[in-house]
Amino acid sequence: MTENRIQNIGTIYRLIEQFELISRTDLAKLAGLAPASITNITKALIDKQFIIERTAQDSISRGRPAVGLSVSPFFWRLLCLTISSEKIHVSLCELNGTPLYTENYTVSSIDYPSLDTLIMENLQDFHQKYPLAKEQLLAISVCVVGKIDADKRMITELEGQKLHCPLMEKLESHFTHPILLNEHFHLWLLAESTVGSLISDDNVIFLQLDESINLSVLMRGALLYQQSKMNVDKMLMPKFSPLSDQIFPELDEIQRYQLTNQVTFSALIRLIDLHLPNTLKTNQEKIDFLCEQIEQQNAQALLILNHISDNLAYVLMNLINIFSTQKVLFDSPLLKVKQILFEQITEKLQKTLLIDDLNIQLVTSQFEWNNEIIPCSAIKQGIYEGSLIKDIN
Repeated sequence: MTENRIQNIGTIYRLIEQFELISRTDLAKLAGLAPASITNITKALIDKQFIIERTAQDSISRGRPAVGLSVSPFFWRLLCLTISSEKIHVSLCELNGTPLYTENYTVSSIDYPSLDTLIMENLQDFHQKYPLAKEQLLAISVCVVGKIDADKRMITELEGQKLHCPLMEKLESHFTHPILLNEHFHLWLLAESTVGSLISDDNVIFLQLDESINLSVLMRGALLYQQSKMNVDKMLMPKFSPLSDQIFPELDEIQRYQLTNQVTFSALIRLIDLHLPNTLKTNQEKIDFLCEQIEQQNAQALLILNHISDNLAYVLMNLINIFSTQKVLFDSPLLKVKQILFEQITEKLQKTLLIDDLNIQLVTSQFEWNNEIIPCSAIKQGIYEGSLIKDIN
């Protein structure tokens, strides 16, 4: 099969998925391919059970019902995992990402030394509850809310804690199907720009804040860099208030004012423990506590919020001044105080932007962190590119 034909098959599949029900005539027009090519490609997709023919009877017309094409919900299945510091979310989905079965399994830092074994035990339990014939599984997508190595073989960090989890090796010993391992930020970005709230936007700043700060810029519909995210960890922040010095006083001034040491959760936890004494154990509990105190207008909590918005507005101001981007997609557990946080960031941006006529929009993600569409987007991309279709018998 030629590379051109593989790409055409992926393009046709994507159009069928996008329009849900579409005729061969409309496909030919949209794809710019000859009717004979459309006939051959759609036959191949039907034979491989990716699409089906459906009738669409117009209620006005009494003639023969029109025949359209749609994605088949009957055969292929996608196995998706979202791995965070506290949960392993496993789901079995249809081709379009619709979940059929889901299970949540708990995990803690105690499990990190044998995390790959725990994941396999969870998958075995899932398979026992929801058996699936091997020939129906198209691919496996693993989404890590943390960091993986450059070769996409191991999980290297969860909740800021380093670990060594050779997950791909373990999965490959049990499965012969394609396995895709990616970081959550990359797949979240992919999902939002292809099937989410930003499908019609070409210029967007993506900002995700939790244990780390992830940032990417979409310009003219393409990522600014080959990598999905920009490294802004060491970007130096101004000293906005005494809080800037209180987080990591043991560091020298250059390290102390780096972005990663000012607003990531490891930094914010220090401020929370200092200004809002508590006996909570996990970072998530402490962040939730901060949000509760902000909602109750606790003066110390509002100081921390002001510190967060100062730093985020400064980063965004620099990027917006360079790229003239008017939309910012923000994702973080801090969205529990979305209204006041967005108000502060917007107000500070308007005061510091060099470009006067920009109307900055701060928007939130269409998907929850464990939405199946996020890991599914990696498999969908493989189908669109044709790589997950070409080798299927």
